[in-house]
Amino acid sequence: MGDPSEEPRVPLRLVLESGDSVEVDGSTVYDPSAQRPATAVVLRLPPHRAAWFGRVLDAYTRLSRLIGAELPAVERGPAWALAKASAAAGHVEAPGVELERVTSARRMSAAAMLRAAGDSDDVTMIAVVDAAARWLEEPEGDDYAYALLGAVTDHPTQLRIYGELLGSGGDA
Repeated sequence: MGDPSEEPRVPLRLVLESGDSVEVDGSTVYDPSAQRPATAVVLRLPPHRAAWFGRVLDAYTRLSRLIGAELPAVERGPAWALAKASAAAGHVEAPGVELERVTSARRMSAAAMLRAAGDSDDVTMIAVVDAAARWLEEPEGDDYAYALLGAVTDHPTQLRIYGELLGSGGDA
């Protein structure tokens, strides 16, 4: 018998038109916020939908940083996990979908923005932009690229350069 203070878990299964399902099946997961087990809400997706949803979470996280959303989105972990799980389930992305996140044109534009801010010499400008672009090519590297830019310039310029490297045209 369970803890009498626990709310009863009523099984629930919602099947969506896309074949996805959301379930409360009676299982539990550890909730680090509450520091105790909590009722699990299970999301079941076909592999291609898990890959797509992972990309959505990743994009949402990056956009939230750019616009300074009131609700901070730190969904890189679930985005990564969905990509790995979809690949483990046999999903293969179309080749050439994203060969390089940061193009040379974006690097040049970001360097021009950093130069216009007047915060660094030419060697530092190139080193910072190339390092930030390199971090953006790494899994989970967005945080490091963003922090690096923040270490060398003010916050508005940091946001513009970060946005430019990601391809938003530098709009924050």
